[in-house]
Amino acid sequence: MRLAAVSALLVLISLGEPALAQSIDFGDDGSRWSNDGECDDPRFEGPGMTQTPLLDTDIGHDATDCQGAFNAGQIVVVGGSAPVKGHPAPLGFRIVDGINFGDDTGDWNSDGECDDRRFFGVGMAVDLSWDHIGRDASDCLAAYQKGTVRLWDYIEARQATVCAAIDFGNDLGAYPGDYECDDRRFEGPGAAMSMRADNEGGDASDCIRLCEFGAVFLRDY
Repeated sequence: MRLAAVSALLVLISLGEPALAQSIDFGDDGSRWSNDGECDDPRFEGPGMTQTPLLDTDIGHDATDCQGAFNAGQIVVVGGSAPVKGHPAPLGFRIVDGINFGDDTGDWNSDGECDDRRFFGVGMAVDLSWDHIGRDASDCLAAYQKGTVRLWDYIEARQATVCAAIDFGNDLGAYPGDYECDDRRFEGPGAAMSMRADNEGGDASDCIRLCEFGAVFLRDY
């Protein structure tokens, strides 16, 4: 698949592709969301992007969609995303092992817990929200280097999640029946914007349905 993507890129370059596009490695189509007409690579932004949460695991893995949107002028390179060839991340952003940890502009930075929802493990904060992605770099990088958090991976989580083996609890939480999974044990496109520890096991009907249809998977797998 990688060889095919490289070959396709060389063909486009030979046809006179714009100079900026030639400097970008769009990668391959290994994403779960490839070839759906929307770019899922968080290195880009614009009207051609998906409206679902962006994951670092999709960096460089939605080439056809992203390259098509880029050539059509529907997306551009994000100034603060993971580096693209010829487009380094801005000063202040910390990138380790290809992961853009961002900066310390969040509300809970430097408290010894990682609040960036892209990660999972014992070093994570209790309550989670998409608001803190890329905004707790010092805490998350320290935890990552200690091995107490890892980057959540959609494909690995999907393979490790067996819905029938999970005790989903009950519907006595704060937000049952809202078609989102509010249980912080789960992650994915069907998960709620914010996750609180006191709602764990309290949104069974929503989470069971979304798990069975492949929209949420275990965070800790």
